[in-house]
Amino acid sequence: MMTGIDGINKISLNTEPLPDRISRRNPEFARRMEEAIKDVNSKQHIADDSIEKVIQGEMGIHEGMMALGKADTSLKILAQVRNKAMAAYNEIMRMQV
Repeated sequence: MMTGIDGINKISLNTEPLPDRISRRNPEFARRMEEAIKDVNSKQHIADDSIEKVIQGEMGIHEGMMALGKADTSLKILAQVRNKAMAAYNEIMRMQV
């Protein structure tokens, strides 16, 4: 006659209560992303202002183009970081547990 093995229970990945999981999260990544988005937004506003100043003759075209270049580069970098984060998330979601 076979008997069950004592001490073996069903294993669940969701045994930890949600408030405990939330309290362990590290908000640093989210904070860094938020700061990066604000920085890119700020550079976009500076570029917009510099375009107006170039049109009005208050700023040289070289300075205006530099501001546009910085805004463009920062937006492209942020988009690549987002793409990498989404790719990592999708890869994690495809993992079999």
